[in-house]
Amino acid sequence: MNRLCVETRGLCNWRERLAKPDSQWKRGYSALETAVSWEIAGRQPAGLPEPIADLFRGSILGEATLLLAIAEHKVPLVGGLADSQCDVWALLNTASGDISLSIEAKANESFGQGNESLKDWLLAGESERSRRNRKNRWEHVSAHLPRAAQDAYSLVPYQLLHRCAAAVIEAKRFRLPNAALVVQAFGAPDESFEAFGRLCHAMSVDARRGQMQMTTVDAIRLGVGWADCPFATDAEIAGVA
Repeated sequence: MNRLCVETRGLCNWRERLAKPDSQWKRGYSALETAVSWEIAGRQPAGLPEPIADLFRGSILGEATLLLAIAEHKVPLVGGLADSQCDVWALLNTASGDISLSIEAKANESFGQGNESLKDWLLAGESERSRRNRKNRWEHVSAHLPRAAQDAYSLVPYQLLHRCAAAVIEAKRFRLPNAALVVQAFGAPDESFEAFGRLCHAMSVDARRGQMQMTTVDAIRLGVGWADCPFATDAEIAGVA
């Protein structure tokens, strides 16, 4: 993980951090839509896209102000080489304390390959070593999630699980009292919200659009929310290009 960050100069800096910019950087896709929404919000006092700000405003965490945001932030996980790459990771300030926020952005996309569940992901290793690494990785990820009944997370998309854990991992690293996972949705299909609902159910909280649900991981207060955001207009894209 590189600890050096460079201030963005517009959308070009978001595009260059993508794994597959030629296929991911398109109108109506989450990568571009997320970049535009955060660049626009960065010019406002709170620094947050308004639907995301509303999630915090309506929760016990209260009004949130952006301190720092990093595009495509990578959080190392044990049991392999791949990191959990947050679309945006942000440090927020609220009256309830600072927050480690992980953003998982979705447009017309599933969570991973076809909303691949934890159960299927664990079995997908091509060798005994690969399956063992995946088991170790899941043990690491699950240690940063709310305690749940055995197999409660088995049908939840693995991508959602490690992205939520990433928020908690970074909260612990920076000694923050709060963490949050927010799905920033741009016209995401109902199947994606249903997959998000499986995560919430496993954590024993309700799945509600536009509302933050609260739980805990060890001593860290964890918020989980879904924010429906509008697609960018031509004028908005031109304004931050």
